[in-house]
Amino acid sequence: MKAIKQTAILFIILVTSLISAQEKSESELISKLNNGVHFVAELSDSNVKLKDSVIITYKLYVSQDIGISNYNMRDYIESEDFKFEDITSSDVKVEYEVFKNEKYRFVILKKSVLKPKQKGKFELEALVLDFTSEIPSKNSDAFGRLIMEKVKRTIKTDNITINVI
Repeated sequence: MKAIKQTAILFIILVTSLISAQEKSESELISKLNNGVHFVAELSDSNVKLKDSVIITYKLYVSQDIGISNYNMRDYIESEDFKFEDITSSDVKVEYEVFKNEKYRFVILKKSVLKPKQKGKFELEALVLDFTSEIPSKNSDAFGRLIMEKVKRTIKTDNITINVI
């Protein structure tokens, strides 16, 4: 009898959680998407000597409850002031990292070595990423599972400043 009561309580908690999730407004879900996906450019060193090189790594951070598919980088960095060598691995590996005080999954989408051709302060434009995300909608299927809604989004990195000395 005790096992039946525990099962009933777990079922009530599950149904209450599902109803609560269903009541979220669409704007809350979009906000969750905007706050749960980040495209970041990391520079190994922002101050580099003329004969040295710098590595730029583009990471896509995704929160635990959002899915990403069909991504495409629209713009590739170009500059007459640097020689670029792509060192991106074809093996995309999902890793985990704390980002903005939360645990995120991330993948390295692009990694390049930049070799400066002249001295000065240079700004590289942002890289743009189009993707489709799947976020839980406020609707559920016949079994009570939340239906995932596909949303197309575009995000970009910040511009990068490199000081060549």
